[in-house]
Amino acid sequence: MSGGRGYEGGRTRMGTVVLLNVYDLSPANEYLYSMGMGLHHSGVEILGKEYSFASGGGVFDSTPKEAPGAKFRESIELGSFEGGSAEVSSAISDLRGDFGPDRYNLIKRNCNHFANALVWRLLRRTIPGHVNRLANIGQCCSCLLPKKLLEESPVGPNSGGGGSGGGFEVYGRDSKKNDSISTPAFSGSGVTLGSQDSGSRVPLLGSWRGGGKKKDETLTDRREKARMAALARFEAKNAGSDRE
Repeated sequence: MSGGRGYEGGRTRMGTVVLLNVYDLSPANEYLYSMGMGLHHSGVEILGKEYSFASGGGVFDSTPKEAPGAKFRESIELGSFEGGSAEVSSAISDLRGDFGPDRYNLIKRNCNHFANALVWRLLRRTIPGHVNRLANIGQCCSCLLPKKLLEESPVGPNSGGGGSGGGFEVYGRDSKKNDSISTPAFSGSGVTLGSQDSGSRVPLLGSWRGGGKKKDETLTDRREKARMAALARFEAKNAGSDRE
């Protein structure tokens, strides 16, 4: 592992050095990283360019270690590629079909999946497991996540990023400042359980308690009726005693 600029993904006597540049997408990584996981973006750096994948943009290249909307964490040297620029371009072209602009999925096909596929094509090895572990775990509950969250990438080829931030707390889009902004995963006024829309508030157990009762019937009214019924029964009982 290397946290510095390293070989810059350039050529050495033993071939072309391949680096995996790993970024933090959330301040939560300060806690998650020590657990062997995190919200990460990654790109493969080789021959002075960094290659990655995003929704809307597909496979794209950028300046190494400067992904917009993410905070650079580390460079991991993965090995040396014996080919040249033509072979690198060929490997990337072969992957464009599987990683097209409309094929992004936060859990099943994200930037880390692309990095892993490209590194496998170049070096016949995989990227470190911690980089995409959270997505692998997330496959167990992907059906519970909003579609918009799954289909938008937090980092993309444009200065504004590939999407709206994926619905979770991410670093600011300005790669020079790296200030964090908080974007709630779920927002809105919500709907009360049992209601037809957000403007009405009907008790969840309203139908069980007797939906035929008038809406303006209050608890006080019901208590008064019960009191009057009990008084009537008491008076009827006393009247029967008097006749005896």
